[in-house]
Amino acid sequence: MAQNSKDTLLEALQLSPDLDDEAITRGISAVITVAVDDETHRPSLRTVHDNILQYHGGTALLEPLDVLPGLLRCRRKEAVDLIDLISESSSPKEVLIVIQETLEQLVREDDVEEECVLGSVQCLINVIVLSTKSVPRLTLGKRTALSVVSPLVAGVSSAVTSLGSHFTRDNGRSLLAVVSRMSEAFYTWVFKTCSEADTAEARKFIRILLDTTVIACAPCIKASLCARTFETHYPRLTLSSAIEPEWQEGELAIRSVLTTLRAMTLSPQDVLDNPTMSSLIILAYEQESYLLPKDLSSKLHSMLMTSIQMNFALDESLFLIFRSVTQDRTHNDFPPDLATSLCIVLPALASTHLDPFIRHFSLRLIALILARLPSTLQQQILMTLASDAELPQMRAAAIGLLKEFVLEALQFPALSGEQNVFASPLLIRSFGPILFRTMPPDYFSEVQVAGDIENSLEPSRIAEVLSFYYVLLQRDKDNKTGIRDPDNIASVESSLLRPLRSFLEKWLDAEAEPILSVISLQIGLERIDYAVQIIRSR
Repeated sequence: MAQNSKDTLLEALQLSPDLDDEAITRGISAVITVAVDDETHRPSLRTVHDNILQYHGGTALLEPLDVLPGLLRCRRKEAVDLIDLISESSSPKEVLIVIQETLEQLVREDDVEEECVLGSVQCLINVIVLSTKSVPRLTLGKRTALSVVSPLVAGVSSAVTSLGSHFTRDNGRSLLAVVSRMSEAFYTWVFKTCSEADTAEARKFIRILLDTTVIACAPCIKASLCARTFETHYPRLTLSSAIEPEWQEGELAIRSVLTTLRAMTLSPQDVLDNPTMSSLIILAYEQESYLLPKDLSSKLHSMLMTSIQMNFALDESLFLIFRSVTQDRTHNDFPPDLATSLCIVLPALASTHLDPFIRHFSLRLIALILARLPSTLQQQILMTLASDAELPQMRAAAIGLLKEFVLEALQFPALSGEQNVFASPLLIRSFGPILFRTMPPDYFSEVQVAGDIENSLEPSRIAEVLSFYYVLLQRDKDNKTGIRDPDNIASVESSLLRPLRSFLEKWLDAEAEPILSVISLQIGLERIDYAVQIIRSR
């Protein structure tokens, strides 16, 4: 790049031509101070940057102690470019003083106005970028790299925690990337200049910083792990995409953390052996070629539960569960204690979460988990779900899941010596009292107006029961479950179908406008009557 003369520099910055270097520095500091607060000021920050860059020795005219405090709080690109110049060329000792003072101020700024907080977040990002390039240039003397970076890492960690609730998607992603780069630069500096003990200590507190940053920025990642996985594995079930726009930037940001962990010789197993809430997120973004260890679920059990219950890092936690249950389907060896816990918290997501995709994905996860369990445990969990008074939305879905397992049991008989509950008389004995009645028992008599039907979840549950009963009558041709026994047919007729007939007779004639759920029940009942008639005629 061609170098400009001193006269050209002074003219561009509107400074007197007869100034010495010290006066030029003061003049440049004054220009920068005004231009930081006034974007229309001329000369602008861009003019200052470009002319300093093109003047030989120009960076020596920048005084970090004077200009950095204002530049660090400026969100404009030209301010960031000037910060880069200072970080690469100015006195690292002076820069360090500004960094320390700014971090102390940021920790105290968690209760200011929103617009000011956004400036604070950008200031933190600028401080981290500045630290990454400037601090490792320090002449150590009697100090060690560890003693220099330790308080800085602690300060950044405190600032991240203090400002974390104000991160936006974009600045949260930026923060993940810049903290990762700073962490790697600091670790490398300690590794090259310090003892093994100091390096191990640095690894420890930098890992804490990374954990803190990942947790604080978790809501900003939005890389749609579950949605992308679902659309890959179940394309026919995908009606509309739930993938976040610009998800790639979120994945790149979190993968920068993984890169830094590798640079510090921390493997996925190290992350798992010392698990924190951030471990859920870090492990979720490991490469697909990374096989999840068998003890992952047990080591992350409590954190998975907390994540789901608190709606924190939900995308990553559900994705890890999906990978765990689909990685190796050759054995029904999913940990029963984890399966039981998940089948307590996942139904709540599947029933009440505001995001329809999360509801759908959670239900699919329940099915996948159940498929990895012995039939007796499947039976217990499905009985609980099908009769759950606190989650009535789940009762109909549980019947759909039950139907899947029954059909599979009928199609693929158990090995000799084994008994599958779903292809035996135990099915009707255990599920009959739950399915073949209304919930509550006096539901039909409680309905007074059409709105009672339309606003109730019970018609959809009864419709699922009718569908299940019809399919079972049709598919269990060998009567393995005993569903075709005259006594069982009579019992279902007495407990559910006869009261349902009376109910339908009343409401099919009562309303001028047809009630769709009533019509659906009538169709389901007619199919069953025909199926039973065929069975009795044989």
